[in-house]
Amino acid sequence: MRPFSTIAARHPFTVALAVLALFVVWFTLPLVLAGPVDVTGGTGAIAMDDLGPYIVTEGIVATALLVLIAVLGWLRTTGLRGPSDPAGWRMSGWFIGPATIAVGLSWGALVALGSSTPLLRPLVQIVALALLIGLFEEGLFRGVLLHGLRSRISTGWAIVASSVLFGLFHVVNAFVGQDIGLTIIQIASSTGLGLLFGALTVQAGSVWPAVILHALWNGFALSAQMAFRLSPGSDAMAPPTPGLAALVLPALLAVAAYVVHRRWTRRMTTAGTRPVRMI
Repeated sequence: MRPFSTIAARHPFTVALAVLALFVVWFTLPLVLAGPVDVTGGTGAIAMDDLGPYIVTEGIVATALLVLIAVLGWLRTTGLRGPSDPAGWRMSGWFIGPATIAVGLSWGALVALGSSTPLLRPLVQIVALALLIGLFEEGLFRGVLLHGLRSRISTGWAIVASSVLFGLFHVVNAFVGQDIGLTIIQIASSTGLGLLFGALTVQAGSVWPAVILHALWNGFALSAQMAFRLSPGSDAMAPPTPGLAALVLPALLAVAAYVVHRRWTRRMTTAGTRPVRMI
């Protein structure tokens, strides 16, 4: 494995782009070979009624990514292992706390709506899928890609670039039948989330705050979908879709990311040094 880690250490930017390209091909090649497909049933919104197949897919790609990171010798440089910054974790707590409360409230709604519906299995599936998505996407974009970009450009621009690519990563949903407008909103929201996750990753010196926040975000979204399905009369209603007002969220996330990054920059300037290790 040493030749791989040596190449990764000498050419982090190129290797990071190669890893990203590998997983882009992983997700897009089946669509190219199979041709146009609509998994939404004509609704324009991807319904995740059965989470089993998604859990299997995310489990495979998350495992593949972790193995690849280990082979490249990047467990520390991607923030998956090694020391982290307690001050950064405290900053992350201001976001993790409210997100945890939001998920708890959504689960409370599920219990209230599904009093006659077995909830243990779907809730376990939601937790599993949310964690796997968070681990894979944060490991790839805030771990591998952000590390590679920081070897070429400033930390701030590396956060921006990795976030834009993270947003564009979701364009694949349009090729499986998701409404174009909904996909654009998803790309914008994902970019905003990426900015915040990237800033927190740099602040904490670890990718784990971003993994936790990402999992909470997905857990809330999946729980909200399930709550809608359990609500009375949902069979006769179309699932709610975000409108243009949803674009306010990416703007708020970008502002939060800027504040977090400025705090990190000032800390580093005051200390007169760089972080203990580059993320």
